Amino acid sequence: MKVSFVTTSHKPDDDRIYFHQAISLADNGHKAEIISTKSDVVKKEGNISFNCFNDTDYSKKDKVKTIVRILKDSNPDVIICSEPLAVHSANKFRKEANTNCKIIYDITEWYPSKKNLSGYSLIKKSLMFPSLLAFNMTMSAKCDGFIFGEWYKSKPYKFILPRKKHIYISYYPDLKYLNFEEPGITGNQLKLMYSGKLTQEKGYKNFLDVIEELTRARPELQIHTKVIGWYANSKEQEIFEKQISETAKNVKFTFYPVLPFEDYIHEIRDTDIFLDLRSNDTENSHCLPIKLFYFAALKRPVIYSDLKAIRKEVEINKFGFLVDPSDIKETTRHILNYLDKKEMYLEHCNNARSLVEKKYNWNIIKNDFLQFLEQIKDDIK
Repeated sequence: MKVSFVTTSHKPDDDRIYFHQAISLADNGHKAEIISTKSDVVKKEGNISFNCFNDTDYSKKDKVKTIVRILKDSNPDVIICSEPLAVHSANKFRKEANTNCKIIYDITEWYPSKKNLSGYSLIKKSLMFPSLLAFNMTMSAKCDGFIFGEWYKSKPYKFILPRKKHIYISYYPDLKYLNFEEPGITGNQLKLMYSGKLTQEKGYKNFLDVIEELTRARPELQIHTKVIGWYANSKEQEIFEKQISETAKNVKFTFYPVLPFEDYIHEIRDTDIFLDLRSNDTENSHCLPIKLFYFAALKRPVIYSDLKAIRKEVEINKFGFLVDPSDIKETTRHILNYLDKKEMYLEHCNNARSLVEKKYNWNIIKNDFLQFLEQIKDDIK
């Protein structure tokens, strides 16, 4: 079986597409191809080929045309698409090549999302939203099946297209990538980290506010903080950098750009407690954070914003806490309790890794993924 992954928003080394799905296909004797429009990468690694291009100077029409040309060269049995434009390209290829290749839509994000509409006026957003939504559902009707990353995101598709074949393949990590360090938290030192977009909406301000509160509550505490990410807004950047410059001297910040997957895991594995205090708006609340499972696999407790998706799908109370992200004192209290109550801290560390080994890891769902592709490929319309 030959499977092509088509994405117009992810890089070719995306952890879900490359490190989990493509590698699993290759390890089981299948051929995988990654077509990403976000990087000029053309190479082959064993059974995995990369035929990618940078779409910066491409019109939408030229982007689709290029994807179709690459698919004609590779002629896959199954195409897994990450976005509606990718589905459109795959469908156009299927028509032009007159092939019975099957198309799967791997849904891991809302569409249209805040990201798709950012930077536009309210009037423009109100006009764009129904148009993008209609395009997404039209493309969804043209695919042969869905892979859902989580329960909430499946609801509209299952309601509108209830007869489409589907499977749930969550964001569980492959444990071979996650060599953890044994917990070594002490009463006077604390290692924290933040990763992702450095914006208020994603929780960066809440994160910095918690650090400030920790220094007030426990002035002797030495805090080592890694920040991995990028600024999306120059005004917010100025505010955050000023706040950091005024932070107590016993807080050390180390900044990193966006890191490749394996380097990212290496840098974060010495973190004592993982925090994610993103805004608890409607979209965020119905999104299951991918990083949550990686943090648990690294054998550490987590403190997360109280998101409905987490409550629905994760036994969070066994290895962490859900909080109101704006309640800085509550989050600080949980951190100090971990510092003071070592038995609870170690219990949550052990529970986190144990749950991942028993329930939340890629090897448990990998065969389901492979079998679903085989079923779709062999389905006769």
